[in-house]
Amino acid sequence: MRKGSVGFLFLSRRGLFCLFAFLLALSLGAQTFERGTLIGTVFADEGKTPVAGAVLKLRNITSGSVYESPPTDAKGFFRLENIGKGIYQYGLTTAEGDFNSNELIGIIANETTRISVSLSMYDTAVQSGVQEILRAQADREGETRIGRVLRYNPATKTAEVFIEMGLLQRGDRIRVKGATTNFYQNADSLAQDGSAVRRIYAGQNGLLGVARNVEIGDGLYIVCEGGVPFFLTPCGIATVVAGTGLILSTVKEITDKTPVSPIK
Repeated sequence: MRKGSVGFLFLSRRGLFCLFAFLLALSLGAQTFERGTLIGTVFADEGKTPVAGAVLKLRNITSGSVYESPPTDAKGFFRLENIGKGIYQYGLTTAEGDFNSNELIGIIANETTRISVSLSMYDTAVQSGVQEILRAQADREGETRIGRVLRYNPATKTAEVFIEMGLLQRGDRIRVKGATTNFYQNADSLAQDGSAVRRIYAGQNGLLGVARNVEIGDGLYIVCEGGVPFFLTPCGIATVVAGTGLILSTVKEITDKTPVSPIK
């Protein structure tokens, strides 16, 4: 009888130990499975010259978790491991300044995402306008009023708008809001003096193609869909020009040069 009791006690302790070991392994395995890796290369604007010493930063748009890569090597290469799965904003810090991106990167559990990033510097006017908008967006949780509707032509579906601050760029995600107006669209069509333009700056009038009817006095707002970017005073924009995995475009940044992919 005593032997049976001792045997039962021995088995219980062993069973508890095995159960603990199993649960620990399962937990560690789950943590490993729920994480991924991001590797890539950072290039200058022309897409050929590697940028050394650049640090890539990721921020999960749901949890707010932030990850930071080691500085890129002489070939512009970086590797960032053990990233929780999810959708991330990203930005880069370099010796020349900070670069935001209007794209989102998806990190998939137990997989490696590969990207090639090109850095484009703003000219002085664009940099000033972008920074003004970003500072306002930080205070207003992602939406900033930048102008208003002066006139509307229902026949051509165009609105003459006046830009009060910052700038409006082709491809921006915008909101038009007034007493009876409230809708979102992309600024796909911009014009001045009868010609298509990429940007309309503060203090200027221009024509904006609109998806719905608008009214005089409606406000024009820039929308930052991915949340407020990393840096409020960026010197340029970062763009994924090649890669594998989930890359989501939010608000498209229009530059005067189209980056060339270094990956064929």
